[in-house]
Amino acid sequence: MSSETTAIGIDLGTTNSAAAQKVGELPDVADGDGDGTMRSVVTFEPGDDKVIVGDEAVSYLETDPDVTVTSIKREMGTDYTFAVDDDSYTLQEYTPEMVSGLILKKAVQKAEASFGTEPDSAVITVPADFPEPARRATETAAKYADIDVLRLLPEPSAACAAYGLRDRDDPIETVAVYDLGGGTFDISIVEIIHEADLYEVQGNDGKQKLGGDDFDERLAEHVKSEFEAETGFDLSDDHVANIRVKQAAKEAKHKLSTGDETEIRIPFIVEDETLEQTITRETFEDLTSDLVDKTLEVCQGLLDDLDDTEKDDIDTVLLVGGSSKMPQVQDAVEDFFGQEPSKEVNPDEAVAQGAAKQAAIISRRRGLEGEERDPDELPGEEGGIFPVAPDSIGIRLADGSFSRIIEKNESLPVRHTEDNYSTTRDNQTRARIEVYQGDSDVAEENDKIEEFVLDNIREAKAGVPNIAVEFELDENGVLRTKAWDKSIGDEASTEGGVEISAGEGEGSESEDDEIARIRRQLPSV
Repeated sequence: MSSETTAIGIDLGTTNSAAAQKVGELPDVADGDGDGTMRSVVTFEPGDDKVIVGDEAVSYLETDPDVTVTSIKREMGTDYTFAVDDDSYTLQEYTPEMVSGLILKKAVQKAEASFGTEPDSAVITVPADFPEPARRATETAAKYADIDVLRLLPEPSAACAAYGLRDRDDPIETVAVYDLGGGTFDISIVEIIHEADLYEVQGNDGKQKLGGDDFDERLAEHVKSEFEAETGFDLSDDHVANIRVKQAAKEAKHKLSTGDETEIRIPFIVEDETLEQTITRETFEDLTSDLVDKTLEVCQGLLDDLDDTEKDDIDTVLLVGGSSKMPQVQDAVEDFFGQEPSKEVNPDEAVAQGAAKQAAIISRRRGLEGEERDPDELPGEEGGIFPVAPDSIGIRLADGSFSRIIEKNESLPVRHTEDNYSTTRDNQTRARIEVYQGDSDVAEENDKIEEFVLDNIREAKAGVPNIAVEFELDENGVLRTKAWDKSIGDEASTEGGVEISAGEGEGSESEDDEIARIRRQLPSV
């Protein structure tokens, strides 16, 4: 192993992941296994506390689906756990952060094998509309993989960097980034401010659970339905058969991107039956047209929200994500925006390449030793990219309404303090502050992401204390909150759950100990 260290960019994707490093003027994508991307699949092979990660794990989706995890990115920030019934493993349950940490470890290994240096820090990309708990979970996953996170970079910003739009002579100023990956969809409008040499995200929207996986599922359901009509066999409750059909559907989808039809053949799918079907591109597109329409509805919604931006204002459209290579998607995007989208960069690798460019800029400025800053000073943008808040964030009031403190699409980092909150009962000394994220004026129609207790309110009649609440959303989209009774001045802040900031040393000692303990207990890759 080389003693030299370096910063890399990592695209932690739902279906595929990739790592890249800026070598010379352009970033190279790690190809340690002979391929620029690797599947985001983890198999807990019985017997030796060791996991198989990447392309080698894909075959286990058919042979050992019960010990294989895929599309874990869709569960980031949730309470999902994956159970392993094998005493050879130190841990028996794995959170999405743990599984993602194993994928990140494999990405780092690929980078080291490809570039000959040991990565010790990284820019990791996330969907532009990734909710705060999912961003926080991504930071935790990086800690499990022993990676110093230089930045959680929105994927559309990474795409713009990969295309090098800021460095061109032609006057590209407004960019639409259409990002359809394996599990998520994002649309972002990015402004290129050439005189200031930066990208500024004007707005973004998306769906965390809409991507290539849904196209696969739609085709798989059609195949199973046709098979039942032909043979009378219902495969719905056959777990292994479902996995095999889903894999065949994914392969058929890829082939239909370049051909008009393809064959699906699965021997002995049930008893002595072999599943054989011909799938045409027309059939596939009919089955999935509504999924494409949903992405365009999100695009239109974002343009409607941005009063100053129309379709005619967009100078170029970038395609990002492997699912954007489907012909029906490219045709729909061209029809919607009225221009042919740019295809200069491989959509599978663009995000990782952009992250690598950003990693090189940040590591050069920070010197890779980290930097000290006043705790009251918000960190500034680095590398000419300004991310934005993916959703409004606020608190629930006593009447159930949602009081916004940070507005959707505000440039990050941002810190706001709102006061004139108060008590609802005489002599009330404690208040539970519930934090929500979303667009509804009704708190419970949004996503609850945290709660904490302010327990030193001065005794007074209801409505008299003046309670202030402060939210800080850093450049990674990770939230820190605090509240206090202004007449006393003492603060109550969230502990552990929300206030996690990788690489800045602000976690509590017990939190760091827990991270280190889990890191030691994770299986080897």
